[in-house]
This record gives sequence, structure tokens and C-alpha cells, in this order.
Amino acid sequence: GNQTSEVDVAQRLTERAVDAFLDDGRLRVIDEESADALLLLQVTDLEDEPHTYSASEVTEQYRYRVFVTTILERANGGGVLLELGSLSGFGTYDAALPDEEGREPAIDAAMDMVIEEIVDRTTASW
Repeated sequence: GNQTSEVDVAQRLTERAVDAFLDDGRLRVIDEESADALLLLQVTDLEDEPHTYSASEVTEQYRYRVFVTTILERANGGGVLLELGSLSGFGTYDAALPDEEGREPAIDAAMDMVIEEIVDRTTASW
């Protein structure tokens, strides 16, 4: 889910989370109808704010942060297995770079930071 104005963030987060769980290998990623449990990710907030400044107070770097709530629940309404609350990740980028070289990789870094924690915490008990 996505409660923010950036429409592709939830889709990108989902794709990166699936890839991370596949790479990890401890839990199988399958279709929702066959699953024993569902991982629900909700993007609750995004920040894209100045992070460092030059001597003349011009923004040199921005910090992009993503905030995600995470719930692992049994399929078919069987109750919550794990609730991680709000997790956040960040990436920084050079203000002078075009988005594809600066902001986009920072968004990916922020997502990967959150996803790494989600994978670690959801697979720790398996």
C-alpha cells in the first residue's frame, strides 16, 4: 500500500522485497492464494529534504527517507504473526546530479535498507 504522493514507490518496494526474499531463500515467495502467510507493507511517509549545505548555504546533498509499516499475518484472516511497526531507510544524493544518477539510486538505497531489516526480522524465527 501507499499513503504518499509518489505513485511508483509501493510497486518498487514490492518488487525489491520479493527479490530480497527470493535471494535470501529462507521463505518461499508464492502467489497469495497458496500462501500460508502474507507480508503487508504500507508506505506511510516519504521525506526528501536538504541534508548538507555549502558554505554559501546552497543545498549540496539531499536525504531521501521512506517509512514503512510491516505486518506478517496468517493467510485467510488467521491473525497477526509479526508486527514490525514503522521502519525507515534512507539514501543521500548529490543535488547537482540528474534524478536517474542521484535521486533514483537514493530511493533504491532507502528501500533496500528497510527491506533488509524486514527480511532479517521476519526470517529470524524460521
